[in-house]
Amino acid sequence: MNFNLEENVPLKNLTTFHLGGPARYFVVAENLEDLKSSVSWAKEKEVPVFVLGGGSNLVVSDIGFPGLVIQVKIAGLEILHEDEEQVLLKVGAGVRWDEVVDHAVACGWWGIENMSLIYGTLGGIIVQNAGAYGTEIASVVNHVEIYDREVGEAKEFFADDCHFGYRSSLFQNNERYLIIAAVLELKKNGTPNIKYPDVIKYFAEKNITVPSLSDIRTAIVSIRQNKLPDPEVLGSAGSFFKNLLLTPEEYQNLKEKITANFNAETVAQLEGIKNKFPVVGAIKIPTAWILDVCGLKGERVGAAVVYEKQPIILTNQDNAATADDIMNLVKKIRQTVFAKTGVKLEMEPELVGFGQKEIDGYFRL
Repeated sequence: MNFNLEENVPLKNLTTFHLGGPARYFVVAENLEDLKSSVSWAKEKEVPVFVLGGGSNLVVSDIGFPGLVIQVKIAGLEILHEDEEQVLLKVGAGVRWDEVVDHAVACGWWGIENMSLIYGTLGGIIVQNAGAYGTEIASVVNHVEIYDREVGEAKEFFADDCHFGYRSSLFQNNERYLIIAAVLELKKNGTPNIKYPDVIKYFAEKNITVPSLSDIRTAIVSIRQNKLPDPEVLGSAGSFFKNLLLTPEEYQNLKEKITANFNAETVAQLEGIKNKFPVVGAIKIPTAWILDVCGLKGERVGAAVVYEKQPIILTNQDNAATADDIMNLVKKIRQTVFAKTGVKLEMEPELVGFGQKEIDGYFRL
C-alpha cells in the first residue's frame, strides 16, 4: 500500500454543508497512481468507494460513509493546443473551479465566464454538468479523462460519450468511472451571453451596453455574492433543487394548480416568467420562484433553514444542523410544493451514506 490511509475522518470538515459523520477510511489521491492504488485496496478489502472533490454538492448522512472516501486532488492547468481562435485547456479533476474561470478570464478566453463563483472542483463540475446563467460545462468539454475501475485503465470520453443532460452526466451515480481531468475548448473571440434577467439588470444599472469578458465575470460574482451565502460563513450545498424543465402539457398542469391555489397576480407572474429563461425544447420555471410563492422562505427544521435571500438554497445555521434536519426539511418542502403545485421537486446534491429505505422515507409524498 503506497498511500496514506486514515481512519474515521470527519467528512463535515470537508464539505461546504459542514455536516455529516466520518469516513471509515480516507485517502487523498494526487495523481492517477494514487487513484489506482486506492481503488485496488478497496477492492481487496471489499469496501465501497466514494469519490470526494470540493464537497460542495453533497449531503453526508449523520453516520457517515462505511467504506473508503477518496478525495481527488489531482492538479494541473495545461494548454494542449492554441491557435488564433481557440485554446484547448487540460484541467486536473482536483482544481478549484473558480480558479479555472479566473485564469480563463485573465487570459482572455471565453466560454465559462458565466459560471464564475461556483464552488467545487473540476471533477464535480463535470459529474453534475454544472451551469449558471445560460452556460453549462457540457458546452465547452472536448473530452474527459477517466479511470475505468472495471478494466483498471485510463480512457478518454469525448463530450457525446458523456451523456450530458440537465445537471446530469454519465458519471453521476456511476461508480465505474473516476474523473482524472477534462480538456475544455475555450474561444479567443467570444460573444457575451447576458440574456438572464439578473445579468441584464446589472449591466443596465452600470450603463454598460457591450460588456467585456472581465465585466461579465465581475457581474456574475457580484450577483451570486448578493444572492448566495458564503459556505465558509454559512454552510450550504449550493442550489439544492433542480429548476423545472416542463413540456407544454406539464406547464399547463402547473398553471391550473397555481390558478386553483393562488391569486390572479401569481398566475400572471407565472405567465410572465414563462419565456424569460430560454431552454431549447422545454419551458423553464425557476424553482426559487415556486418555493417563494409557496411561502417557504425561512422555513426550518432544527438548524436547517431555507435561505431568505434565495429559497433554492438550504443552509446549516451556526453549523448546528444534522443531515436528518436537512432531509426532513427537504421532505417538508417537497410535500408542501407538491400539495400546492403538483410538482415533484428533484434534488441536485448527491446523498452519501444513506440507506435506500431511509431515502424512500424522506422522499415520500
